[in-house]
Amino acid sequence: MLDVLPPAPLTLRHHLEPLIEHHGLWRVLKAAFAARRKLRREAKLARSLAHLSPHLRRDVGLPPEAPPERDYALWLR
Repeated sequence: MLDVLPPAPLTLRHHLEPLIEHHGLWRVLKAAFAARRKLRREAKLARSLAHLSPHLRRDVGLPPEAPPERDYALWLR
């Protein structure tokens, strides 16, 4: 019986070459930098909203975080 090996994973170059051929190097680079900028902006926004209470998060349209679990073991001592 022959063992079938999984195909070698494609490198980033294999994914980018068709995009560069079709759209051009500068457009691909511009899109990559724009995507990175968007990810950094979203991460910065998430960090700035982390301190809000669940009520304020709900008021601005964000999902409220789950309330922390109560430690009932402390009450039973």
